[in-house]
Amino acid sequence: MFEIRPMVNPTRLVLLCSAWLATLIQVVFGSASHLWVDIGVIGFAGFVILTLPRLRRDTVLILLVLVVVGWFLLDHRPTADEWWAAGRYVLIFTALLPTMALVRATASTMPSVRRTQQSLAQLPASASASGFHLAANILGSVINTGSLAILSAAVPPDANAERRRLAAESALRGMVTAAAWSPFFVAFAIGQTFTDKANSWIGLGIGAVTTILFALVSLPLLNKDFSIARLSSALGCLKPVTMRLVIVLGMVLAAALIFDFTALSAVVVVMPLLVAVQFFRHPGNISTILSETKNSMITTADDILIITMAMLIGYFATRTGAFSALIASFYDGVIPGYVAIVLTPLGMMLASVVGVHPVISSTAMLAVFSGGHADAHPALLMQAHLIGWGAGTMSSVASLSVITCANLFKVPSRQLVLGPNLWAALAYALVGGIILSVVNLLV
Repeated sequence: MFEIRPMVNPTRLVLLCSAWLATLIQVVFGSASHLWVDIGVIGFAGFVILTLPRLRRDTVLILLVLVVVGWFLLDHRPTADEWWAAGRYVLIFTALLPTMALVRATASTMPSVRRTQQSLAQLPASASASGFHLAANILGSVINTGSLAILSAAVPPDANAERRRLAAESALRGMVTAAAWSPFFVAFAIGQTFTDKANSWIGLGIGAVTTILFALVSLPLLNKDFSIARLSSALGCLKPVTMRLVIVLGMVLAAALIFDFTALSAVVVVMPLLVAVQFFRHPGNISTILSETKNSMITTADDILIITMAMLIGYFATRTGAFSALIASFYDGVIPGYVAIVLTPLGMMLASVVGVHPVISSTAMLAVFSGGHADAHPALLMQAHLIGWGAGTMSSVASLSVITCANLFKVPSRQLVLGPNLWAALAYALVGGIILSVVNLLV
């Protein structure tokens, strides 16, 4: 008898790849590609239908919250044309996570990444925390949670529980705070849907300063054996990957400026081209990369659905003015800038502590405060959102980053969240918001 169940995953993969391909066509050819884009929307709808029975329980809960939020915010049932328009709008998000899965799989095979990994493994325990923070920030800026897998392998096999915990906490702090300055995070993709291109990139530039300040303060405070010499040793481990990172970021920025792409569109187009270069240089790694990418695309299906659902709610709510009407019922006028800029990161962080995914809180915050509803500079509001994303994903037991880090480093997730990182996340959100609000008063 023919078994249907074994065919589900391959079918889901084909449907998701069709949406991914349609996204590339949409970015490159624009409105002239409506037919192919609509085929991609249909493919993604099929992927969703086949994925729903396989969702994790926490994903189901998040999706239910989003549905309830959408139910209260929308003033009418969307028409067929509105659904099609929304499908074309969120299609780009269906390509982001598969693209990043491809990049992660490729990075793990690169000799330069392996050299960095080996150098970190040779660091003495007293310098390893700083090394893991900095390496996670650099590697995580491109491959996100993939950096945690690489760094966890650099922990000595005989490391005790304390060293594993310190390494995990440091790596998590470094990785999530890379969201403040990297265009390769979902956070930036969401933020750019509410912010114009120029201010989005300015906000990202501010994030470089934010990340440096956070490192300068957190490394000495959270590492009792910190010293300049040990920091120098940690920085030396990053030499093999630094130039490659600069090239990648430069090409993404160049594509965005030359072709007038959003950062998300530039990432989705440029990164597969860079991976193709690696295929040409190291053809022996192709089968490994494709196999790992395929597995990642299936395992990240829950995250794809959460992101696209949040973007659907945001798309409909912002076009119907639902968020604006909701705020107007409580406050009539322009919201003070300091309220928006402090409340955005702090609210996202506190919501994450009680299990509210940053996708939900960030979409709500930006919809309320962007577009002139608050007296906040768009670039500063964007950076406040990115800080909130890092703080939120650092401090929630429901965070994919926390869960991944705990599993890879063999550390209890509650220990990661309820330890020093909880206070680090709170300070990051609160102090970051206050500093940005002061800057907002001066610009």
